[in-house]
Amino acid sequence: MSFLPDFSRRGFIRLAAAAPLLGQIAAKNVLASAATALGKDPRQNIYTRLGVKTVINCRGTWTYLSGSLEFPEVQAAQREASGYFVNMFELQHAASRRLAELTGAEAGMVTSGAAGAMASAAAACMAGSDPKYIWQLPDTTGLKHEVIMVGGRSAFDNALRLTGAKLVLVGTAEELANAINQNTAMIYTTDLGSDLQTENAVAKKYNIPMLLDDAAGIPPIANIKLYAQM
Repeated sequence: MSFLPDFSRRGFIRLAAAAPLLGQIAAKNVLASAATALGKDPRQNIYTRLGVKTVINCRGTWTYLSGSLEFPEVQAAQREASGYFVNMFELQHAASRRLAELTGAEAGMVTSGAAGAMASAAAACMAGSDPKYIWQLPDTTGLKHEVIMVGGRSAFDNALRLTGAKLVLVGTAEELANAINQNTAMIYTTDLGSDLQTENAVAKKYNIPMLLDDAAGIPPIANIKLYAQM
């Protein structure tokens, strides 16, 4: 029996596939050692104290698995920000400018998450910047109120409907143009690649705003600027 590492192609693939799990296990061991050194029980945390079991996430940025973990620099920024009061309107404008710099877009907006982004986008496309119509929602009387969903409904489309929007379903990118009318406020899609290119061309032709829901699109980090360039 050989105790040497298997450096064959098959062995490399096995090791590469296990790398994320091994990395998490190693990190967990380091944290456990640090907690022990500080005289704390490494098995105890805010979740275990509530009776909630922690898991090793090998699936990705899924909402039901907490989305993702924050980098230490993000946590540090949150702690710093929590020590001050600011005017939220001023902060929103400043955040918009910074997001525009990072993405190459005209502006940006920090939302509560993907569902918040869907609702905010639909409301903006229906009401625009007129305070009268903003306060009127979800009553869409006199407003363009139809949102075309390419590919059919999803488990999350209630985020669009809560604004008062009416969903119009189309099966493919090729059917999109036929669904556009005088009440179309926005196009919603999760498509990528050639289908997205087709839908984007139709949206530009008819001057209809399009919301691309690519909530798990990063990494790669290049996607931060990709969609704003389309």
